[in-house]
Amino acid sequence: MNKTAFPGPQNSPDTEASRWLKGFHEHLSHVQGLAPRSRREYCAVVSRFLEGFCGPAALDWSSLRSEHLSTFVRQEASRLKRNARRTPAVAIRALLRYLKFQGAVRAGMEAAIPRTPRWKLAALPPSLSAAETERVIAKVATDTPKGQRNRAILLLLARMGLRAVEVAQLTLDDIDWRSGSLLIRRAKSRRERCLPLAQDVGKALCDYLEYGRQLSPSRTVLLRVLPPFSPLRNSAAVCKIARRALTRAGIVNTPAAAHLFRHASATRMLASGASFNEIADVLGHISLKTTAIYAKLDLATLSAVSLPWPGSRP
Repeated sequence: MNKTAFPGPQNSPDTEASRWLKGFHEHLSHVQGLAPRSRREYCAVVSRFLEGFCGPAALDWSSLRSEHLSTFVRQEASRLKRNARRTPAVAIRALLRYLKFQGAVRAGMEAAIPRTPRWKLAALPPSLSAAETERVIAKVATDTPKGQRNRAILLLLARMGLRAVEVAQLTLDDIDWRSGSLLIRRAKSRRERCLPLAQDVGKALCDYLEYGRQLSPSRTVLLRVLPPFSPLRNSAAVCKIARRALTRAGIVNTPAAAHLFRHASATRMLASGASFNEIADVLGHISLKTTAIYAKLDLATLSAVSLPWPGSRP
């Protein structure tokens, strides 16, 4: 069963393996507090592991050996792209922690999981220049409800540095017009933050709410433009809107469309003199290690402190 075809524990056949998988899913949700996307990815990996480990036979955790784990993780990682190669190892470690919690396996089996090399700062993160960001936003026509909504989405990404899922989940109750602030609910980082509402973002939201948003009982800000005018389904819908906007501006073949605007926002803050702590607070990073990658995007500062190439003239 591949990752995209994974139906979720709730829809799996009622077998002993599926019951363990359902329990694992609930553990990830209620104990670990993982986001829905991470839970789906982990359960897809574990589902494939269980299929190879026991198949239709009865599940016997006492027969689990370190070679079963290491072989599976290496095989899974070998078929994935670089950024996804850690997922099998992380998912199986999470499974082992759950099994230990349930008393099904002994402690210490996590040590059998091979670690995937990862160099976080090995490459520049993809980003947009300030000129490219403005060009993309300027290309959005605002004479239709769809255009007004899409402009608000792009500005939330580019000016506020929001994640796609945070944009999709934004509600009317999260906007404080009197204080000019925006409450970002817990998403990936499980951490709420309150951000000042940029003037052009506030105006775009006002225009959309007054002229573009259809009447709906939903408190979600951003709605689909076709009946029944329900909320955007998930972060993928925001990413698709960002991708189409980039294409209209002539920017193609770029990864993580919505995240490009978030990276551009971080780069702008860094260039304006914001500290890593300030950028981490705005972006909702738990660790400064995540924020540190943006230092590589400040090329002007880096070039000023770079050492001369050996053999070059002083």
